[in-house]
Formats: sequence, structure tokens, C-alpha cells
Amino acid sequence: MSRRATPKPAVVALLAALVGLLLMSTARADAGVESASRIREAAERYVTAQVPSTATVTAEALDNRLRLPACARPLDTSAANPAARGAWSILVSCRDNGAALWAVFVPVKVADLRSVVVMSRSVAPGQPISAELLRLEKRDVATLSMGYLSSIDEAVGRSLRRPVAPGAALTPDALAVTRLIKRGDLITLVGRSGGLEVRAQGKALADGGSGERIPVENPSSRRVVQGVVRSGDTVDVGI
Repeated sequence: MSRRATPKPAVVALLAALVGLLLMSTARADAGVESASRIREAAERYVTAQVPSTATVTAEALDNRLRLPACARPLDTSAANPAARGAWSILVSCRDNGAALWAVFVPVKVADLRSVVVMSRSVAPGQPISAELLRLEKRDVATLSMGYLSSIDEAVGRSLRRPVAPGAALTPDALAVTRLIKRGDLITLVGRSGGLEVRAQGKALADGGSGERIPVENPSSRRVVQGVVRSGDTVDVGI
């Protein structure tokens, strides 16, 4: 029957010393690795400064295999996609005397829940919108690239330019422009150039809402020009 040899004390001491050195080496290596949480926090701070205070900003987890040298300076941040709304990509880098020692992209999610106006039932374009056709719902406005309405009163009495499905958020571009001037209305033509302003009576040749361009006629000269509707009786024209 064989007996297992007992390691000599000198051998045991040597093994213990080697393990200790290995652990110390690992600890020193970990101390020289940049913290993933510091990188994520830098990305979150950058986005937080760019979005409304009501938004929630969350950086996604980084690959746990990532090993970057610890940065002795504050981390630099910039947006790789500054036009983003709900999803950002932030470039976090370590720089020394202007030179980038390393850089990594950090995906950041933004959520901003607010009450927005939603269509309860469909209505044909051109038909007046009543309050019964609308409701308020919580939506993530960071994903509403076409904008949104926050008050039902903003839409009541107006009409749609295009169909909007029930349950869909009502966007400003879906609403028809409120007519301020009707074809045939007598209006005031205002021409400005520097500090000079000239006013004359004119006639609208088309319907128009605020900010829209319409053709107008100067009755005395019969000249037709394009003007921008400013109010229910005023159209700006060039001189």
C-alpha cells in the first residue's frame, strides 16, 4: 500500500511565497486598471447636462473583459451622435498633454416620461377636433422625434392635416395651420428695409395661417407679390 509523500516544510514555504507574490502582482495590476464605473459615470454626467432635468440617464454596462490603464486626469467626454434623443453614444477618453491614451464608446439611454396628447379616436383630416377625441398619456418624449403636445387645449378646435391613428401621440406637424386670413380679405401690406417701413392696403389672394407665405395684391398698382402672414390683418412683404 503506497503512502503519499508529505511535502517538506521548505517546499511548503516556497509555494506559499509564490502564491503571495502572485496575489500581490494581481492586486497591483487591478490598481492600475481604470474603473468601469468611473467611465460610465463620466458618460452619464455628460448626457445629463444636455437633457431636461426630468430625464433619466443610464449608461449601459461595459464589457467586463475591458482593461484600460487607470487615468490620472479627469476623463474627457464628447457625443458621437449629438442629434440623438433616446440613445446616445458617448466617447470617453483619457488624455495626456492633448494626446489620447485610450478612448471607448459608452452607449447611454435617456428616458423622459411626460404627459402628452394622444388621439382617442380617429377623425378625418379637415374636421374640427373636440376634447372628447383626445386624452393625456405618459410617453417617453425622448423617443418622439416629431415633437408632442402637452395640453389638450392646444389641439381643441383645430383640424388634422393628415390621419393620426387612435393611441398615437399627436404631433404639432399633424395639425393644420389655423387660418388667420381668407382669400379676398382686405389686409395691410407692410414692407420693411432697415429702419424704413411702408404700409399700404392690399388684398389676400389665398387663405393663410401664421408664418405662411401667400400671394397678395396691391389694388392701386395691381401688382401681385408674396408675403408672410403675421396676424389676421397684416402681411409682411419685401420692399
